[in-house]
Amino acid sequence: MAPPRSVRHRRFSIPHDALGPRLRSALRALPLGVPLAAGMLCAGLIDAAVSEPAHARGEQPAAGVASAPVGDPPPDLGRADNEPAEAAADDHDVLAGPLPAAAEASSAARALTTRDAALEARIDRLLVDGKTPYGAVVVMDAHTSRVVAVAEHSTRGPSDGLALRPLAPAASVFKVVTASALLAAGVDADDDACFHGGRTRMTARLLKDDPRRDRCIPFADVLPKSANVAIAKLASRKLTPTSLRAEAARWGFGVRFADVSGLVPSSAVIPDEPFAFAEAAAGFGDVKISALHGAVIASVVANDGVLVRPVFDAGVEPDAPVRVIATRHARALKKMLTETVTDGTARRAFRQGPRLPVSAAGKTGSLTDYETGLDTSWFVGFAPAEAPQFIVSALVVNTARWHIKASWLAKEALRLTVEQRGAAQARSRVASR
Repeated sequence: MAPPRSVRHRRFSIPHDALGPRLRSALRALPLGVPLAAGMLCAGLIDAAVSEPAHARGEQPAAGVASAPVGDPPPDLGRADNEPAEAAADDHDVLAGPLPAAAEASSAARALTTRDAALEARIDRLLVDGKTPYGAVVVMDAHTSRVVAVAEHSTRGPSDGLALRPLAPAASVFKVVTASALLAAGVDADDDACFHGGRTRMTARLLKDDPRRDRCIPFADVLPKSANVAIAKLASRKLTPTSLRAEAARWGFGVRFADVSGLVPSSAVIPDEPFAFAEAAAGFGDVKISALHGAVIASVVANDGVLVRPVFDAGVEPDAPVRVIATRHARALKKMLTETVTDGTARRAFRQGPRLPVSAAGKTGSLTDYETGLDTSWFVGFAPAEAPQFIVSALVVNTARWHIKASWLAKEALRLTVEQRGAAQARSRVASR
């Protein structure tokens, strides 16, 4: 699919030591002329112009913009000494500070896994049949955060831990974090978000009001429609770099939130320069997550604002929940993510092929690098929407000739999970009688 003519590209880089030994070896074996980014780096990506408008800045980052290597906490991430977190909470909600690192599990507790091998095999088949250049899926139990399935696949060589390593940009998935911060800052779901432009590019000029050209939508529609300029404008007026860094820290950025081999913390670089800050808030910044972290983000919304660390070992009891956002804000986000599936950017994917037997909610992300031809898509969400039982995070990195994208993959993974785990739970109930 040819890119819109007005779209330019912007390049980012990922440190070579973030790739892992197997991928480094594979890349060294490539002939000259094959772009380094043609692996699973997903670097230099811009927002696709179809479901989510593209980004097209060609300038270099402004002086003073913070930077951090993949997996390391960005500067000041989570320092919220001047942020009155409790002020945004419900009367019975006390928000936590930055999420602490996970405690190490004992060797005895690691003896049994929480993962369902049969379900993983069926999800693996989705990835194989979809001929995904790079893909990963994580499924968790919504109530306990026990990891039910982890699947990875690559037609181009080793997947190199894509489910656990933050090698892909978060794209519009980060809008969930920004929307949470905006709700805490006093933005109401019914408030107008007025904007114009942004279909093929985003510039500083678009952050200014233009009554002759602006159209307004409720803030509640910003996430379902993934309205880039709308959320960038709101963030530039209602948030600060410090407040957004603190919000990111509460959502687990910069933290190794599970004791599992191969897990690398996600990173979020929130710049101080005003336009770069607005871009980052809209999902165009140097923010990288793993598929596991995508599942954690969805679980916070599903669980009314609390985070339960992912559990991989059956002998380990889940940690006590940590409140990330106020209950009322989580429920507002849940409505937005439900509309994403029913009438937003995931609507078409969830109507293709076999229907999911339950409702679902989630957030999409889509970024394309027109220089390398790589297209990254995300879906992080849960089902059923009204009473979540399962969390899903799906990541797909495609070339120009693609077969599946993340929203469809997530829907199918949820369908298989509901089908298989539901049957297993029914058998368990019969056996206990």
